[in-house]
Amino acid sequence: MAAHRFAGSDGQQLAADLYGPDAGTPVLLIGGLGQTRHSWQRAAMMIAANGRRAITMDIRGHGDSDRAPDDDYSYARHAADIAAVAAQIGRPVVMAGNSLGGKIALAAAAICGPSVVKALAMVDAVPHSRPEGIRQIAGSMQLAVTGFASPDEAAAQIAAARGLPLAPDAGQRLARNMRRDANGRWHWHWDPSYRDPRHKLGLGPGTELLDQLASQVSVPALLAWCELSEIVTVEGVAALKDLIAHLEVEIIPGARHTIVGDQNDLFADTLLRFLARNAV
Repeated sequence: MAAHRFAGSDGQQLAADLYGPDAGTPVLLIGGLGQTRHSWQRAAMMIAANGRRAITMDIRGHGDSDRAPDDDYSYARHAADIAAVAAQIGRPVVMAGNSLGGKIALAAAAICGPSVVKALAMVDAVPHSRPEGIRQIAGSMQLAVTGFASPDEAAAQIAAARGLPLAPDAGQRLARNMRRDANGRWHWHWDPSYRDPRHKLGLGPGTELLDQLASQVSVPALLAWCELSEIVTVEGVAALKDLIAHLEVEIIPGARHTIVGDQNDLFADTLLRFLARNAV
């Protein structure tokens, strides 16, 4: 299907896929660093089958969305993008995001308020993340200047870095998160400047900012905590719960931090139960 195009906060184009009835409650799904909208497809189809409007979107600098014209990938600019998208949809959205996407969703809920974000679902994402886990995940997505010979080669690198077996279809699933250059080499489909510390997305300044913002979240909020998470710890969950007293926490059995790319249908069940409990 051809991608739908939303206009971001500064006019850049944001690519999205739309599922389900237009009149249904809009559920905006965004991924983590390096993920594109295609990672959410199975979850989006389940949400749509439930009568809601699922919207999977490439955040700025990812997939088929434009790179930031001013190289701004801060939480504030992402929140402004989400406000612009909600204005074009014409009503508040449920925000769901994995990893970095979950932190962006939290920032949007706090900065924009209920007129833009009516409910928040964070998938294995807390401000106080486990540093060793962050390094492990980041290390599996090294940016080779020369690229990869195939998506299979990239998938093998990820599996080796995470100490996991290589799934038979891993390369095929990964291909939609990559682009192929004129020489036939494959590259990650996201802007490497995301790793620039001046955006304040990582630990340290990013954590401090998210702590400040989390206390401002007033809408229904869910943390879908992956049981085998490399990133989220008991301490991190407790710290977020202290800031968002009404936070609901649900553990997804057997899931790792990469649930959106691996088992996002499991998250869809968790999300739909959350929305039903809160009449969203």
